Amino acid sequence: MSRKRKSRSKHFTGEQIEKFRNDPNIRYIDHRTIRFKYEFRIKLYEAWKTDQRQGIKKVLTDNGYDLKELGCNFIDTLCARYKQSGRPKNSKSNQSVGSIRSFRTNPKDNEYLISTGKFVKGTNGIRFSDDFVNELFHRYPEQSITEGIRKAGIDPEIVGYQRIYALQRRFDHPESFAGERSCYSEELIEKYKDHPYVQRITSKQFVLKEGFYDDACCLKRMKIDDILDLFEFDHKLLPVNFKLRMQYRLNHHERKGIGPCDTSEQVLRILRNIMSALEKEADHSLNEIHDMVKDLKPLQRKSLCQCIDSLIPDPGKKFTKKYILKTIGISRSSFYSCLKNAEYGLYREKKDMQDEEDVKTIREVLNHDKYPKGTRMIYMQMKKITSKQFGINKIRRLKRKYGITCTVRKANVNRQAAQKLLKKNRCPNHLKRQFRMHRPLEVFLSDVTYIPFGDDKMAYGSAVLDAVTGRLLALEVSESNDLKLAEQSVETLLRYTEPGKACIFHTDQGSLYLSEQFQQLVRENGFRQSMSKRGNCWDNAPQESFFGHFKDEVDFSECRYIHELINEVSDYSIYYNLGRPQWDRNRMTPFEYQMYLQNLSEEEYAVYLAKETEKYNRMKEKAAEKAIERAKTLGV
Repeated sequence: MSRKRKSRSKHFTGEQIEKFRNDPNIRYIDHRTIRFKYEFRIKLYEAWKTDQRQGIKKVLTDNGYDLKELGCNFIDTLCARYKQSGRPKNSKSNQSVGSIRSFRTNPKDNEYLISTGKFVKGTNGIRFSDDFVNELFHRYPEQSITEGIRKAGIDPEIVGYQRIYALQRRFDHPESFAGERSCYSEELIEKYKDHPYVQRITSKQFVLKEGFYDDACCLKRMKIDDILDLFEFDHKLLPVNFKLRMQYRLNHHERKGIGPCDTSEQVLRILRNIMSALEKEADHSLNEIHDMVKDLKPLQRKSLCQCIDSLIPDPGKKFTKKYILKTIGISRSSFYSCLKNAEYGLYREKKDMQDEEDVKTIREVLNHDKYPKGTRMIYMQMKKITSKQFGINKIRRLKRKYGITCTVRKANVNRQAAQKLLKKNRCPNHLKRQFRMHRPLEVFLSDVTYIPFGDDKMAYGSAVLDAVTGRLLALEVSESNDLKLAEQSVETLLRYTEPGKACIFHTDQGSLYLSEQFQQLVRENGFRQSMSKRGNCWDNAPQESFFGHFKDEVDFSECRYIHELINEVSDYSIYYNLGRPQWDRNRMTPFEYQMYLQNLSEEEYAVYLAKETEKYNRMKEKAAEKAIERAKTLGV
C-alpha cells in the first residue's frame, strides 16, 4: 500500500518575521502563520481567476516575495482555498493563509435552511437531505446544482458555494466517492430482495449481479436514473452514493457473460425494456446524423452511403436500409447514385487540379513583360501570348481564388465605404437657404474648419450658428477631427434650446454628419437634420461667411499650444456675439439682434417676415438666371 506523503508546514525564522512585519501587504505573521491584508488577498484571488497558479506566482514575484521563503506548499494551499471557498471576505479573524478550514456557518442561516425541508442536521452542522440530493442528481447536468437550489426558493449564497462545489464534485467524479457506504431501510430490503438482478441486499450492502452490468453496459450513454427505471428499480428510493458506485462500475465494466442471468418473466420484461430503450437511442443517433448530413462534403457523404450499404438487410426488423435513409434524410436515388458513380466526390479535386493548370496560363500572361495587367488586359492578350483562351469571368474567378490583384487603378475601399455611407444616410435639404425666415433659435448651422497655429500645427474648430441672428452658440476646438468634436458642439448647443421644440440642424454632407452615431444623437435631442447639396457652399452660406471673418480677424500664429488657441477662440466668441455689429442685421451685434427680434410684436414680425420673403424670392430669381447663363456657356 502506498504511503501518503505528509505536507510540511513552513516555519518562519526570526529574521524572516522581522522582514515581513515591515511589509505593507502583511497584517500578521508568526513562526507558523502569515496573513495578508484584504486588498492584497483580493489581488491574489483575481490573479488566480485569470491564470490559476501562474497568476498567483506573478503577483507574489512582482511584489518582491521570494517563493522559497513562503514555502513549497504555499501556492497550492492558496489555489485549493480559492477553489473551495471562493472570493476572500474582509474578515478580521486569525485564520492563516497557509491552512484550509471548514465552511463557517451562521446559526440563523442553518435554522432557515433546515426549515425549508431541503437540509437536515449532520455531524458537522447541516447537510443536503437525501431526497434533495436525489432530486438535484436526477436533473444534473442539464440543470446546474446552483440553478436547482435557486428553483427550490433558496439563495445559493446562504447555502454556501463550498457546499455546492463539494456536491458537484461528487456528481462529476463518482470514482472518488465509490467507496462510500449507505444505509438501506427494511422497506427497501423487502422490496428488492427477490429482484432477479440483486445478488445481496442488507441494511449496509446493496450488491447487483454481474449480469446486471453485462446487460446495462450498452446503455452507458443514458442517465443512471433512466437505467434504473428500465431494470424496474425506483431511482427515487435509492441513495446517490449507490448510484455513483453503479455509474463507476458501468464506466469500467467489460462484458463477460452471454445472455441474461436467468429466464424469469421479470428478466424478459426488463430485456424488452432495454431493447426499446436501445431503439430510442438509435433513433436519437440517426436524428443527429440527419442534422449533419447537409454539411457533409461529397467524399464524407459517399463514405456514409458505403457504410449503410454494408449493413446486413433484415426485413423483419425496424432498422432497414429504407428506414435509415429516410430518417437521416438521404433519398434512395441519391444513395444509389453515390454508390454506382466511381467519381462521386472527386469533382472538386478534379476542378482544383484544372484550376492549378489554368492559373499558370494567367501567370504566364502577367509575367510576359514588365507592365501590370488587369483582367481585361489578360483576356485580350492571352491568345496571342499562350495560344489559349479563357472566358473573362473565369479569369476573374481564378484571380479571386489565388489572390492575384492588379495594383493599377485598384478600387479605393475607403472611397467605396464613403459612397455607401453617403447613399444610406444622406438627409434632404429641408432649409433650402431660407436662413432668416424663422424665429431665433429655430434653425442651426454647423460645420468644421481647419485652424493652423504655432509652428506648422493644426487644430479643428466645430461651430454652430443661429441662422436667423448669426449668434455663435458653440465653437469647440480639438487637435482631432473626429466624431467627438461634432458631438461636443451639439451638447454645447443644448444649453440654448428648449426641450421638445422642433428645430432644424443644417450641415454639409461631411462624413462626421453622415455617421449613424451622430445622426442618432441629433434625433434623440429633437432636431430635424438637414444637409446641403453635394459641393454647394451657398446652401450653408452664413456658416461659411463666419469662418471667413473668423480666420481673417484672429491671429493664431502667436498660439504655441492648444490651450492658448482655445483661450483665443473663446475671447473671439465673446467679441463676435457681444461686440461686433453686423451691417445686414440693423448694425446690431448678434446678441442685440436676437433681443430685437424676440421683442417684436406679431404684426411687426409679420412685416419683418414679408421683407425677408421678398429678399429670398429675389435671390431665387437671380440664382435661376445664373444657372441659365452657366448652361449656355457649357453649350447645353
